[in-house]
Amino acid sequence: MIKSILVCTDGSAYGDTACEYAVDFASRLKARLMGLHILDSRMLEGPLMADISGWVGAQPFGTQLQQFRELMEKKGESIIEAFNARCEKAGIQTESWMKMGHPARIILEEEARAELLVMGQKGEHADWIGDMMGSNVERIVRRSVQPCLITPMEFRPVTKMLAAYDGSAHSSKALREALELSNALSLPLTVLTVRDGLSGEKATAAAVDAQRLAKDHGCEIESMVEEGESEDVILGTARSKECDLIVVGAYGHTRIREMILGSTTAHLVAYSEVPVLLVR
Repeated sequence: MIKSILVCTDGSAYGDTACEYAVDFASRLKARLMGLHILDSRMLEGPLMADISGWVGAQPFGTQLQQFRELMEKKGESIIEAFNARCEKAGIQTESWMKMGHPARIILEEEARAELLVMGQKGEHADWIGDMMGSNVERIVRRSVQPCLITPMEFRPVTKMLAAYDGSAHSSKALREALELSNALSLPLTVLTVRDGLSGEKATAAAVDAQRLAKDHGCEIESMVEEGESEDVILGTARSKECDLIVVGAYGHTRIREMILGSTTAHLVAYSEVPVLLVR
């Protein structure tokens, strides 16, 4: 069971929601919670600073570099202070820190500290990217070795879970994680098998396997087999069943898998209105 959680916070609306979910999960699972804020080193690179200097009529960007970095650090300190205050209010002891660097690279380095990584669906530039998944989030979920909880714009307590299962190895890991969470949080669990490329026989067999695995874990589930496009059926079922968390398997870590997240997974992460837990 998850006993250590790392949440990435950037002070954005999505980042605040990620913190809210992280605090909620840490409290319910009695897990250790860590907060990370990254000072994006790309903001200090030459072309951007030169442009900023030109806009404000300042001297060449080199003379403004230290001042801009200090402003970034002050903002980061405020974000960390707000995170610590949120945890204190919830009665959760936490560790928090800032690091300078490329966000995706730093997060992938720091994730080894925890058993669960929590990130907002988008970041502080959400207004610029529209419906697309945040670029840092996409890079991280492709390469992460830890389970990743990707959270939406708004928080709502998790009261019911949906796990997608098709009999594959990565979906089996996801189902086991969902069963453990269901038991730990005393939450009802629906297990969905989608006949998207599966024969009726294989889909039925997968549903039976899910029921057997649930019984092994001492967990009662609702098992469903539906037909259609996987991403549409999963999101539609989550809405109709009023599930507040979707659990799916993520691919492995070969070079090819790093390049291909999978259309279903990418669609869920980008468009889900509830958190999506990607299990490795």
